[in-house]
Amino acid sequence: MHPRRMIVLSLLGLLLVLWPGTGSAAGPTVDTIAVTITAAEPPPDKVAKRMTASITAVGEEMLAGRTVADVATNQVNYEKLVREIFNRVLVGYSVDQAVITPGTTTRIAVVLEPWGEVVRSVSLELDNGGLSPEVMNLINRDIEQLEEQVGDVLIGLPVDSVAWAGGVSKVVIRELLANQLPEFRSNLEITAGQETHIKLSLIPSGPVVDTVQLSLRSRTIPNLLLAEAGTAVREAAGMMRGLPVAFVERHQKYFAGVVQSAAAKQSLVSRYGITLTPVVEPGVVTEVTLNAETDKYRLTLEGNLDVGREDDTTSAKLHFGKYTGSRDEVFLEIKVIADNLEWDFEPGWGHKFTETTFAGLKYNVSDHHSTLWLNHYIGSDWMLRLEDTPKLDYYEVGVRYKLHEFLSAEYVFTEKENWLRLTANL
Repeated sequence: MHPRRMIVLSLLGLLLVLWPGTGSAAGPTVDTIAVTITAAEPPPDKVAKRMTASITAVGEEMLAGRTVADVATNQVNYEKLVREIFNRVLVGYSVDQAVITPGTTTRIAVVLEPWGEVVRSVSLELDNGGLSPEVMNLINRDIEQLEEQVGDVLIGLPVDSVAWAGGVSKVVIRELLANQLPEFRSNLEITAGQETHIKLSLIPSGPVVDTVQLSLRSRTIPNLLLAEAGTAVREAAGMMRGLPVAFVERHQKYFAGVVQSAAAKQSLVSRYGITLTPVVEPGVVTEVTLNAETDKYRLTLEGNLDVGREDDTTSAKLHFGKYTGSRDEVFLEIKVIADNLEWDFEPGWGHKFTETTFAGLKYNVSDHHSTLWLNHYIGSDWMLRLEDTPKLDYYEVGVRYKLHEFLSAEYVFTEKENWLRLTANL
């Protein structure tokens, strides 16, 4: 049992021995207790409320149910008992006066006198626990009112009472963290003085980010160029490792901005007029996808290996396009068949019908035939590809899945045969 509670119960037990109860006597009885606390240096509101609650609880235990006449008769003894109890309990204060006004609502007025020096200021130190400066700035923004609110609890208290009021401070901090930083628990150390110092250590609560997987993707520039920005972006995304998943989810937009900012500093972004769109999917394994596109050019390079096809099983294709407007592109595709070193040159035109559907026409200079084509993207990983060459009475339908930024798998359907194509997205 807590020592202070033992003191209160012991003194109240003594009271019951001295006044064995007159609750059954005739006349009005004490129904409620009303407490007021005053002091030359008024205690902070939250501490005053705790004091009031304590005095009210003792007053109810001591007086409730007794006759008003009994309280009036023994008023001096009751007041003495109140002073004795709270001189022992309210560390840092002495009870200068305790005045009881008997009635059905009995009033207890307590005048307190603080001991020695009082707390003049409160400083808060946040233990970073190995977190990056950027994350600490984000946490500090979340709890920017914490120091002020803890100051409301402690400033004005006698230095000797800080340990006693620390419980109130901890409750305030936990309430604030629950509202503004619910993804962390806290450990609190208070060093009392006129300038009271509080050290707050944060402990992640719930699942944390264990791994950050980065994917750099583009439909308009080669992945080899994107790799140039990979190191800086991967380092920026790595700051999420060790953070609570719920914290990353709540600040998803912020972390996406950090990734975007790290990539935007790379020279290729301004060189090719690249637009960056980051996507952060929080989890124990957090996935970060950075989509990088340009509205000036479209340059892609891919190598193909066809499994299950009779001829032309290995090839490579370079696509270089220039946008002539927001939706139109003129391009040249150069294709080489490794089996027989056959080269094809195909200039063409493409149009963007929607953000996910592109179609157009290209002309094979060597064989003098035209091909109609359509690419339709389904989400970030799937693509449906159609090609039709009327002169050769030939068509291809391909369903492509992006395994990661450097490799895709596609199943190709034609009138005569089907095969699996592995595509290296260079």
